[in-house]
Amino acid sequence: MAYTPFVMHLDEHGLGYVFFGWGVMLAVTSVFAAPKLQNRFGTVRSMVAVLTLFALDLLVMGSFTSSLTTVILAVILAGVFLGINNTLITTAVMLAAPVERSTASAAYSFVRFLGGAIGSWLAGKLAEWFNPHVPFYFGALVVLCGVLVIAVRRKHLEHIDSASAAH
Repeated sequence: MAYTPFVMHLDEHGLGYVFFGWGVMLAVTSVFAAPKLQNRFGTVRSMVAVLTLFALDLLVMGSFTSSLTTVILAVILAGVFLGINNTLITTAVMLAAPVERSTASAAYSFVRFLGGAIGSWLAGKLAEWFNPHVPFYFGALVVLCGVLVIAVRRKHLEHIDSASAAH
């Protein structure tokens, strides 16, 4: 996602409109869609499904980096997937961690922001070393690796939905 402004070639207002749409979708889905998915399908199943859809969205961005309309729509759609997952993953981390809530939150924030910093830098380097498609393909690959880890290790997260219902 950090590389999308470079392939869109929009001015600051255009980027602002695109990321306003992304942010609206992120906010709305994190508040309204995530709890419904969590209640209906469970936290882990919902995370796996929505992260998979996000990886597919990144693949679309990578495949169609020359189509401004496609990239803009894919960025806004990414807000849907990221909004849902922000809520689901935060809930999972808080309920799965064997430490105090404040410690779990601090560790989670550290990992998120460190990954965001490295990812932003790496996206630019991948585009420089290869081409503008590669940052999106690499992002999709990393997300799918995360999905695989969650799916394989889901037994460690099975208690989340029962703990969530107790709160």
